[in-house]
Amino acid sequence: MKFALLVGVFVLSIICQTQSAPTELQAAEFDYGQEAAHPRKRRSILAVVIPIAVNLLQQGIEAYGRQKAQQLEQDQLEALRDIQRKLDVLDRKVDALQRAIGELRFGQQWLEGAVLYGNDIQRLEYFLDFLDRRLSPGNNGQLVPNNLAEEWADAVLSLDDDGAGQVLHNLHEMIIGSSGLFGRNSLFVLYESTLDGQSTQYWPKVRQFLDFTFSIQVAGYAAWVTSLNIKDRSLQEVAEVIDTANTRIEEQRVFLLPYTKEWPRGSYGLPRTNTGCPVAANARWLNGVRHHDTEDDDNSNAWIGGIHFDGGYGTNMDQKFCMKTDTAMGEGNWPAGNYCIFKKGNCPVGFQWGKLKWDDEDDDNKNSASGVLPDGIYNRNTEIQYCCRSDGSATTPIALPSRRPFYLFRFRAGCQRVADMAVREEWFRWDDEDDDNANRYYGAHPFDQGGRNHRIHYCYYS
Repeated sequence: MKFALLVGVFVLSIICQTQSAPTELQAAEFDYGQEAAHPRKRRSILAVVIPIAVNLLQQGIEAYGRQKAQQLEQDQLEALRDIQRKLDVLDRKVDALQRAIGELRFGQQWLEGAVLYGNDIQRLEYFLDFLDRRLSPGNNGQLVPNNLAEEWADAVLSLDDDGAGQVLHNLHEMIIGSSGLFGRNSLFVLYESTLDGQSTQYWPKVRQFLDFTFSIQVAGYAAWVTSLNIKDRSLQEVAEVIDTANTRIEEQRVFLLPYTKEWPRGSYGLPRTNTGCPVAANARWLNGVRHHDTEDDDNSNAWIGGIHFDGGYGTNMDQKFCMKTDTAMGEGNWPAGNYCIFKKGNCPVGFQWGKLKWDDEDDDNKNSASGVLPDGIYNRNTEIQYCCRSDGSATTPIALPSRRPFYLFRFRAGCQRVADMAVREEWFRWDDEDDDNANRYYGAHPFDQGGRNHRIHYCYYS
């Protein structure tokens, strides 16, 4: 029996597999123990569902038509074994996933939607479990026993609320937020909004949710196509199911793009905002702080009103950093544009190197540093290195993870636009050492109007 905690008030039994079973198949379950005592050699669901699922979204009806007439070769099964293992692992995680969803609090609409979601997932799981445990391909490639295969196909193709067609429609509507449930919000968006975006568990949880959701849908469409095959339906009907699957999966992919964009590969850093580090979209952010002991006499540190720094500024100044040091995490390269980031290790592809030197207070200097810092020198003065690029237009939006605020540095041509985010240009002015000031500028560095007192421009995205 599987359960989900709903609205934090009571524990609701979503549904058990025998309750999910169509009445015409429940009777067949009672003799399962007898068959278990005399097991017969059979091939798993891998041989039936997964090969069709792969072709379903990659090769389409033509490949399916060819495959339908031939028995799968062993090397094909071996090539797909990793996919089967992935589905098995994801299936074992569904209890924890549904508990996490059930713990959210969104009132009556959420309660109704969570029950429907639980029922739909359980229904698809039942179809696949019955196929795996009770049916197997015969010598001619058809599922046997024939009578159970026919009953299973009838249940999958049912036109009522329990049929695969309606169940898959429900899941699609819940994912893109057009079902009328959850206040017309997406099930995934509501789930993602409850996660700690800076936690190391954020990205694994997002991936687990999406992997399971997409895997169960693809397997559901494969079961639908398999049932059409059993009932000897026309290839036109199969083609329509495949077209529906392709259309819905593509709609979901486009809808979820803002939530699945990863930070670029490489090691680098960004300024920390008052909401913390950026969303941990396949990136682990490490914190660091540089405390600047700025000029003591008639201190004139200044900043734009409403600046989004993470505190630590006044008569002295704390630069706070979010540093990504794992070069393997992330996806792709930084996009072309006009902006700067902190340097950590080698500059990513497309960037140029530069640095700034702060001549901090000479008398009774109290500079300090802690945590993970950008490349540089941190002693009685401060020297920080940057990576900057100007190979694209600042007015052409670039794609970066947009689920939490973050900073980039302005380079030469105004703040770089970022897709799906608003941008605000901000600045901070350090009152550096007055006597024999030794501020320096090297190479490609953020836009700085300060001269003897650095005034750096930041681009805040929200």
